[in-house]
Amino acid sequence: MEKQVDILIVGAGISGIGVAAHLSRNAPQRSFAIIERRESIGGTWDLFKYPGIRSDSDMSTFGFNFKPWQKANVLADGASIKGYVAEVVDEYKLNDKIHFQHRVLSANYDSATKKWTVQIEDGEQKVQTWIANFVIGCTGYYNYDQGYQPDYPGKNDFKGQFVNPQFWPENLDYAGKKVVIIGSGATAITLVPAMAKGGAGHVTMLQRSPTYIASIPSIDFVYDKMRKVLPEDVAYKLTRARNIGMQRGIYALAQKQPKVLRKLLLKSIEMQLKGKVDMKHFTPAYNPWDQRLCVVPDGDLFKILRSGKASVETDQIEKITETGIQLKSGQHLDADIIVSATGLEIQILGGIKATLD
Repeated sequence: MEKQVDILIVGAGISGIGVAAHLSRNAPQRSFAIIERRESIGGTWDLFKYPGIRSDSDMSTFGFNFKPWQKANVLADGASIKGYVAEVVDEYKLNDKIHFQHRVLSANYDSATKKWTVQIEDGEQKVQTWIANFVIGCTGYYNYDQGYQPDYPGKNDFKGQFVNPQFWPENLDYAGKKVVIIGSGATAITLVPAMAKGGAGHVTMLQRSPTYIASIPSIDFVYDKMRKVLPEDVAYKLTRARNIGMQRGIYALAQKQPKVLRKLLLKSIEMQLKGKVDMKHFTPAYNPWDQRLCVVPDGDLFKILRSGKASVETDQIEKITETGIQLKSGQHLDADIIVSATGLEIQILGGIKATLD
């Protein structure tokens, strides 16, 4: 049997739920359904379970423009973001619109009928045919089945645990253990302080090259004060506008005066490291925003490096050994656990086979 719907939304993460809420608000006459291959809403914020998982965008700009973020913290943990998305599902009565454990296999657009024919596999592995006027891909932009995993020489020789953050083992015991985290992007800089505070013996962040890392306050005190004197939605809109303006301003400065912004960022890092860590590990060879700029709340990464519970190495991997990582410089990093925080595998439209006629 064919199922007819005006708009088919693929994915029940923050994007898919956002689209559904906007449709409910602005086009209530439209029929729509949400297809979700997983068993729960939340997308990224349901999948990733590694310690410290959080947003690296402030919640007044990462959140929806129609729903104020009601907590004081600027960078939210994964569970809080999933809870925020769940509130939107409840408020807009979207539960009945979501079809869980349904996977889109293919989508063909027929230019004669101006409709999409979409093949969907349900939880019982039966294939359904859906017809839609519009298909909106809200699947994110990476592969949920696997992360990007470099092929390290000697990886199979390692006697400890080798972990990819996209598939964090439940109840991983890292108490008192030597941990090496490969990478220096958003995941790595979240994991280092979280695992060090969580009882790891020592955490080493191994990077091939440095990343720009900015420290921002974990609490937006201005927003907090505004919420006490202004209506919630007004305080939120003002904060959202301010933060978007600031982010655009910083990016514009990076394009027009890269040396100025570079100097400011490096000076800020130097002040936080207080001479305890060599600045070479935080001095990139490129200009700010030529690659992504990472942020840490209240300088937590720098604090943990200063304390000696964690360290950073800038080098290249020659091979994985039985007891850790052999670097090209000749140094050997001992490890009980290696975490390969090496990024994600890009995938457009969640792997859907899309065709025209």
